[in-house]
Amino acid sequence: MEPVRTKLIKRASWAAIAGNGALAAVKILVGITSGSLAVVGAGIDTATDIVTSVVTLFAAGIISKPPDREHPYGHMRAETVATKLVSFVIFFAGAQLALKAGGLLIAGEARAVPGVLAVYVTIISIAGKIILAYLLLSTGKRNDSPMLIANGKNMTSDILISASVLVGLAFTRLLRVPILDPIFALLVSIWVMKTAVSIFIESSAETMDTLRDGSLYDEVFTAVDEVAGASNPHRARIRKIGTDYDIDLDIEVDGAISVEEGHLIALAVEDRIKERLSNVYDVMVHVEPKGNVEENEAYGRAHNDGEC
Repeated sequence: MEPVRTKLIKRASWAAIAGNGALAAVKILVGITSGSLAVVGAGIDTATDIVTSVVTLFAAGIISKPPDREHPYGHMRAETVATKLVSFVIFFAGAQLALKAGGLLIAGEARAVPGVLAVYVTIISIAGKIILAYLLLSTGKRNDSPMLIANGKNMTSDILISASVLVGLAFTRLLRVPILDPIFALLVSIWVMKTAVSIFIESSAETMDTLRDGSLYDEVFTAVDEVAGASNPHRARIRKIGTDYDIDLDIEVDGAISVEEGHLIALAVEDRIKERLSNVYDVMVHVEPKGNVEENEAYGRAHNDGEC
């Protein structure tokens, strides 16, 4: 049976595909007929949103697969890879628009003032993007999905893009200065590329096993303190895989107890960590005798927040 989280991601992705498909077709068509490069550019940006939603939809099918021989940690990192692909698609669209707008400004081509229809379709686009952004962001936050959140942020950027296009159209029509249209199109392209870089940097944090929430280590150390016989938690490492956390740490026990007793203490530590933290994929507890010192031990967080 398909997980509920996967179903919700797919449902939100299909809604984004349908909504962006309709908006992109209308904006590109109206932008061409009314002579507004900014509206055409906004339409192209919306068209790329279809691609990002398709990527999200495809990735949702992969992340729902269970661990196997080749992927012992599961397939959740497919979501991180998909988020990076989304950032590349967005950046490419922004760069293409920048080249087009910049070329027109350099060439100094004479252009007609865009028609009023471009204004109406931009207002409709803003309303549509607000609905889609809310859907994607709310679904993404409820299900801890970086793909949907990235796509939702992109929709939020689209709202600002459409708003800037609307302002540009208003000034262009009021002042009767057609060159304002490619200028605003260039500004839109810069914003699109900035959004893409931001999404790429955020997705890279998970790729590099960066953990922004340091309080999780405090929870792990507190869990160890609550287990009788366990002490000095160190060489702790936490990484996020999709929505789940993989936790490794060393603890010290009385060196005189049996292997079985040490094993039971390690199991108690594992259970206590899972009680304190949600979305734990796995906990690996290494048991050492009290006072044990090892040279050249790999880096990990210790109870005093030092290296051990």
